[in-house]
Amino acid sequence: MSSTITVSEKKLKAEEGKFKKILATVKKLVSKELLWFLLVAIVSIPIALIISYVIHTYGSDEVLEIFAIVAGDQPTFMVIYAICAIGIYISRIIANAIKTQLETLKKG
Repeated sequence: MSSTITVSEKKLKAEEGKFKKILATVKKLVSKELLWFLLVAIVSIPIALIISYVIHTYGSDEVLEIFAIVAGDQPTFMVIYAICAIGIYISRIIANAIKTQLETLKKG
């Protein structure tokens, strides 16, 4: 009877170890994505400011009218900021996908 309990305890501890590894991996992934999100949010600010400045300073009336149509009621900076953030994040995803594919090709 006690040997059955011991075997069950060993199996339970093994499963607990697997769960802890999975949990650690998930925590690492979430923290990495959070850091990327913060980096993208911070890097997008100066890019959006520069683009907004260039559009308002050197843009023709047609460009400003088109941008007013695209932006609607939103401030120019906010629209450009969102576009920059999305663009940077998509670029990161594509770069990681290419990296993963190249690593797969090297292994195969």
